[in-house]
Amino acid sequence: MSEAVKVYVGMGSNLGNSKQHMVDALKELNELPDTRVTACSSLYSTRPVGPQDQNYFINAVVELETTREAHELLHMLFDIENRHHRLRLRHWGERTMDLDILYYGDRSFNDDELKVPHPEILNRAFVVIPLLEIDPEFTHSENRRLKDTVPELPEIDMKAIRRLSHMENKRYGRNLHPEQRALKAWFKYRMGL
Repeated sequence: MSEAVKVYVGMGSNLGNSKQHMVDALKELNELPDTRVTACSSLYSTRPVGPQDQNYFINAVVELETTREAHELLHMLFDIENRHHRLRLRHWGERTMDLDILYYGDRSFNDDELKVPHPEILNRAFVVIPLLEIDPEFTHSENRRLKDTVPELPEIDMKAIRRLSHMENKRYGRNLHPEQRALKAWFKYRMGL
């Protein structure tokens, strides 16, 4: 493939310093060969899907342009997850880093390795809300504007989602808690795109 494709990637973490994992993974995404980050959402705190005996997640959506094929990009995302010591201990379980291809241009994939558009998008506030922050007029593959699906999102998830700000901690300078430094780094990186 030689023409760049617009790709949306969902990011999530709920183990370790999740905010720092997100910052580091964002930088790693931008360093992928033949790929560049063109936009990213804010970070969001969200309740876990599935087992509730785990930490809340930090989630975001990133827009990329790439000339890499979808399956090749998927394997590069797996490499990033592995660098963050991702373990798959249980379905919908905790993780240091989770990267999912949500959309790959207007193409669809449905094989053992890759399902795009991601089949659960319309049920996931932690995907829909950050993606709408990037592109408020985004149209889902079913020719529905994504913003029109918001009322159908689970109420429990909508009540629990919270956009995080790098300004949450009023202290500035070198004494910031590592998670606050990570939030500030995410914000600065976003503004530089």
